[in-house]
Amino acid sequence: MPSQLFRSSALVTLAVAALVVAGCSRGESVGQSASTESFAEPVSVTNCARTETFDAPPQRIVSMNDHVTEVLIEMGAGDRIVGTGYGDATPLPEFAEAFAKIPKLAKEYPTREQILDLDPDLVVGGMRSAFDEKEGRSRESLGEQGIPTFLFSEYCGQGFPDIGLLRSDYTQLGEILGVPDEARAVTDRVTSGLQAVRDEIAGTTPVPTFFYDSGEDVPLTIGGVGVGQIIADHAGAANLVAEGEKPYSKSTWEIIGERAPEAIVVLDYGTTSARAKIDFLTSHPIMSTTPAVKAGRFVVVPLDDFFESPRLVRSVETIARALHPDAVGAR
Repeated sequence: MPSQLFRSSALVTLAVAALVVAGCSRGESVGQSASTESFAEPVSVTNCARTETFDAPPQRIVSMNDHVTEVLIEMGAGDRIVGTGYGDATPLPEFAEAFAKIPKLAKEYPTREQILDLDPDLVVGGMRSAFDEKEGRSRESLGEQGIPTFLFSEYCGQGFPDIGLLRSDYTQLGEILGVPDEARAVTDRVTSGLQAVRDEIAGTTPVPTFFYDSGEDVPLTIGGVGVGQIIADHAGAANLVAEGEKPYSKSTWEIIGERAPEAIVVLDYGTTSARAKIDFLTSHPIMSTTPAVKAGRFVVVPLDDFFESPRLVRSVETIARALHPDAVGAR
């Protein structure tokens, strides 16, 4: 779903590439001249309290999460990804062709050995688990092998206070990859998309909403400091567990029932289908008494749309349309 701004940027890039081809010395390709050229000055970024320095844009990237892979593709760096985790993920249609060309390393995360065998010059993770110390692939251990890393900042430990965090991350990635204009275009598409929905629902009353991730004995829901809270705020949903101090928090059925959700957002992923989750909630002795279940007011959203990626615009649109149909309407 690239915006007009992103498409325009791509056209400019093509025009510049044509000029480069005309000026290339014999035997030198566009890729060699444009993407492997060293920076005029080293580029340093501090990400999650770890500083990495680059003399040139990375050319051999390992992407640990599928939403990271989509972000890199959208920034124009997909052809530099030498391997990706979560290889069975279903990309958005506009990224499917590029995604299919990237080697899939594992159903979930690749091992330390797989990463090292690829000799990457950058590893990008979208969740803290991407750099699991127990699995031997912590940022520190990879750094000892001379491999720079980048972690999407929602999982630095401070949560996701506002959309400025995404802007900061994407700006840094753009600087590292040597594609600042493309990164800015992606960021602008996200921020403008979110603002468009917020403008449409201006003046409406937030709907008390339970975000159901998983769990039967103990419900897992979104907390008040992650992407989920950003989505709730922009979609006009009042998160019932906004006091949660982590992106995802455990609660109790008693608390959820007492807070009387008027809508339930069901996160769809894994082996337990959204339908099975809805059936469970419908038959639950406490949840079956809530206004949301009585009204059958369920909103199903893929978990893939609940990460620090442009997909969060889709989730905001889906939820806002369901909670505020008169304001948002059909698009």
